Amino acid sequence: MKLLHFSDTHLGFSEYTKIDPASGLNQREKDFYDAWDQVIESILQIRPDVVVHAGDLFHTPRPSNRAIRVALESIKKISDAGIPFVIISGNHETPRIRATGSIFESIALFKNVYAAYSGKYERFRIMDIDFHCIPHCSLTEELEEALHSVEIDPSAEKNVFITHGAWSGKTFYGMGEFNEQRLPDIEGMFGVNFDYIALGHYHRRVDIKDHVCYSGSTERTSLNEHNSQCGFLTIDLQNMQKQYHEINTRPMVKLPPLDCKNLTAVQIYDKLNQLADAKTANAIVQLILTGIEEHTFIKLDSRAVDEIFANTFHLEKQFYRAAQSADATLKSSRIESLPVEFERYMATVTDRELDQERLAKLGMVYLSQFE
Repeated sequence: MKLLHFSDTHLGFSEYTKIDPASGLNQREKDFYDAWDQVIESILQIRPDVVVHAGDLFHTPRPSNRAIRVALESIKKISDAGIPFVIISGNHETPRIRATGSIFESIALFKNVYAAYSGKYERFRIMDIDFHCIPHCSLTEELEEALHSVEIDPSAEKNVFITHGAWSGKTFYGMGEFNEQRLPDIEGMFGVNFDYIALGHYHRRVDIKDHVCYSGSTERTSLNEHNSQCGFLTIDLQNMQKQYHEINTRPMVKLPPLDCKNLTAVQIYDKLNQLADAKTANAIVQLILTGIEEHTFIKLDSRAVDEIFANTFHLEKQFYRAAQSADATLKSSRIESLPVEFERYMATVTDRELDQERLAKLGMVYLSQFE
């Protein structure tokens, strides 16, 4: 049996103010739809025996009508092709109040679709293969109950486990989100063995073990993911041969910090012209200038910097003055949105007792919700 495993498609995600002229959509929102479409086209070409989506189909528990339409149209294509589609809900799309219902109730109506979204363990038998599913559970007690409900049926030819969360074995694979689900090593915990474990939530492609894998996301939601690939996995359960399929997505580039000590504004512009090349074209780019002298900082024109990088999709600028101490608040040539300003501030915090990455991601979640 050949599986196709993908996850974290985050349909409906939008960012920045760029509009796609052809569709009128937020361009980043369209980027996520384009990535999704690439995977769907590959599914219909590869025609795997089963498709597995390991959570975070949508970016929010109340997706827009557009995001719902994009998802349902594609899932119908898979259903009509006779390809079984197993999907679980992730933390992003699980409602905080279960009584409000879930969009997965509609997805589950399709033929050949097996959806787990109720915060409990569910098992589906497809072609003599058992698929053991644990979606995002809002409460620790729910997760524990779900884990203790896992049962291996000896009559199954093979067993596939699907879940969404931060794997907490020897290494912790978390995203720093306040409601992420911490997953134990279920095989070690309960003494069971699966032929394959399909994980979602962590946005990077990782093999925890040969048969325990994060497929990664299909698009990047943060500059912290600038060096990660986007795509999906195919797995042959008979010989455990895996293949990663990378898809085309908008590039993210973190330029090396530019030391501006003793440089004039003109000299800084000259060096920036050398940095603005083909790799920054249509990319989301982070630019950090350090050691800027006070008199140069006054003369530095943010609009001139923007013009140098006119070929980028979005330029995130971070400017440090030479007079600033290492733990001073980051100064910029303009005030951005609250999440962006908070991320800039967190980049300057040097307290080693703090889990900076986790704190920064939590702050970003809360500020984004506030905005």
